Amino acid sequence: MLELRLILLLIGVVFIAVVYLLSRQGKPRLGKSHRQAPTMTSQTMPVITADPILEQAEKRASVNAEDADPATKKPQLIICLHVADRSQQGFAGAQVLAALQMAGLRYGQYQVFHRITNTELQQSVFSVANMVEPGTLNPESLPQTRIPGLTLFLLLPGPQNAVAACADMLATARLLARQLHADVLDDKHNLLTSDGTQQLRERILEFQKQLLNC
Repeated sequence: MLELRLILLLIGVVFIAVVYLLSRQGKPRLGKSHRQAPTMTSQTMPVITADPILEQAEKRASVNAEDADPATKKPQLIICLHVADRSQQGFAGAQVLAALQMAGLRYGQYQVFHRITNTELQQSVFSVANMVEPGTLNPESLPQTRIPGLTLFLLLPGPQNAVAACADMLATARLLARQLHADVLDDKHNLLTSDGTQQLRERILEFQKQLLNC
């Protein structure tokens, strides 16, 4: 009788041990979770926080001013506009290239597009660059890329009348915007309004007065 009780007790202990082990296996183990890194898609375009090509233009203008004879040094002004995608998905590079060519812009110095004068010197009136670093718009690689926006900038004084040059750049920005179903923005990336356009004109007229007084 005593042996039977011992056997039953041993069976009970073994049963409890088996249940405990099975319950431990069913619980999730604690540890570091593995998170999948986010991937870049056509709907997650980079946020634009600066205009690298415009910064390069400002540096070139600064260098030119420093190298100039102090007796002939003149003030300089940079007028800037942007053509930005409304959908945040970016422009197809092939469409950008077609729009630039339709606007009569030519690829050239600094690997960006320019409005070129009809004179023998063929100088750049204003330029159009990629809004993303390093700002280049290489025609060979454009069809394989997407572009969040374009930056147009005009360095004054230039080879043409300042008011006429700015009007040409504004008309080109609007033409590009129509072709790409985009918006024209001012230098602070706000939607360009009629008041903003008038302010651009006033800045240029004031700058021309400043030049006359130099």
